[in-house]
Amino acid sequence: MKDIPTLKKGVLSLKEAYGQAMAVTAPLGSVVSTSTAAVAYAGYGVVFATLLGLLGSAMWVYTLTRYAKRVASAGGFYTYGSFATKSKAVAFFESLIEAVAYTVLNAVNAFAVYLLLETFSQMSGIVIPGWVYWLAFALTIAAPTLLSLIDIRALLSKIVSVSASIEVALLFGLFAYSVAVKGLQVQYFEVPKIPLSNLGDAMILTIVSISGAGAVTYLGEETKVPLKTLTRGMWLSLGLGGVAILLGTYGMVSLWEGSLQDFRNSPQPLLQEAIQLGLVFAMITLLLSVNSLIMSNVGTTVGSARILFNLSRERAVPRIFMRLNKNKQPIVATVFAGAVSALFGLIALLYTGFDVATAFQEISVVVSVFWLAGRIVDAFGVPIMLFRLGTLNLVEAVIPIGAGVLNGIGLVFSYSSPDFFQIAMPVAIFAIGIAWYLARARKSDVGRLVVDENNELVTIDEYYERLKKKASQLKA
Repeated sequence: MKDIPTLKKGVLSLKEAYGQAMAVTAPLGSVVSTSTAAVAYAGYGVVFATLLGLLGSAMWVYTLTRYAKRVASAGGFYTYGSFATKSKAVAFFESLIEAVAYTVLNAVNAFAVYLLLETFSQMSGIVIPGWVYWLAFALTIAAPTLLSLIDIRALLSKIVSVSASIEVALLFGLFAYSVAVKGLQVQYFEVPKIPLSNLGDAMILTIVSISGAGAVTYLGEETKVPLKTLTRGMWLSLGLGGVAILLGTYGMVSLWEGSLQDFRNSPQPLLQEAIQLGLVFAMITLLLSVNSLIMSNVGTTVGSARILFNLSRERAVPRIFMRLNKNKQPIVATVFAGAVSALFGLIALLYTGFDVATAFQEISVVVSVFWLAGRIVDAFGVPIMLFRLGTLNLVEAVIPIGAGVLNGIGLVFSYSSPDFFQIAMPVAIFAIGIAWYLARARKSDVGRLVVDENNELVTIDEYYERLKKKASQLKA
């Protein structure tokens, strides 16, 4: 396809795919944010809830790889929806859901960094000036935006992959230290005696974190042998990142010296334990935790920028989002994603009167709604895709449907008692999306561009014909 701008073709390997998947998984950031939130529901049962979350995430990664081993694109999830249903509406609204999920998550992580610094100051007695909190908040959005404009291979291999590996090493080290000090306490892996609803809430929280590995799907155009490499990157991230989250959560629970009530009430049990092990170790843990959340925003910014870039090539959004910088990174789309992230954060702050803790809680519910909604669409799209390709079988259909049901339950749990903000924000976003779809996107080629095994752009119809021809040859 001539005269259509392209990203760097086939320059990324498994290392970079692993880096992108691990960025959004954010192992250490997940333990200090998501696992800590899950403690309020499950107490010591958070370890078992995380184990269930890891199994649920494996179902989700299996679901994604049903697509990833067959089709690749810079559009990621929304192209999967188009590939399965051949529906422009499904493709567009999934692109909206995913782009919003990623940009809102950027704001959530910025609030998390603010609160992490505030909690560290209270626990350690170190006075941190108020402006530092807001600077950290701004940098958590601005730094990933700027980093996402450099060469994608250098970003993912030299910065993100290294950072993620350090996080994994720290969490494995925490587990090893807890076993050395207190022995392996297998009771934490047993079914806890807590209400099933509490266990479900905690499990869904961990699934949302661990399943971030799917963000690698947006690198389809830039990855060598994408139909194999992206799948391997997701499983590698799940194996290292997911297990690190589980073992790190176990270490946090095992090392706790106080009562169960104190554990539930602690805003940051891992950070509290780190302070008890020494201020230097606590500061290292704090810096790595902040870095983990920033790297998570790198991964989501890379993903949302590629969604906008691909939509622009498909004429669903303005052509300006196709503009690339000298590193062949979508410069306008990247900056726009960062600006939207900041806007979402500002809206939450204005609504809550700049109460950061409340703003964090409000916008966290919103991101859960969009995060889980997109996964439900893709999960139920798998059997449709397999049927269209003539390769439908029981296992490949049942596991994705199970993942879809699990995410549906999570959506109900996370949105069980929404307030005005949690209702108004999604409604406003979807209202804008519907208006845009009717005015422009329905007349576009949304969801129509994919790449072949040589990273060359082709239409989805042409690609379908190739797959059907290959399937016929195999049967013959």
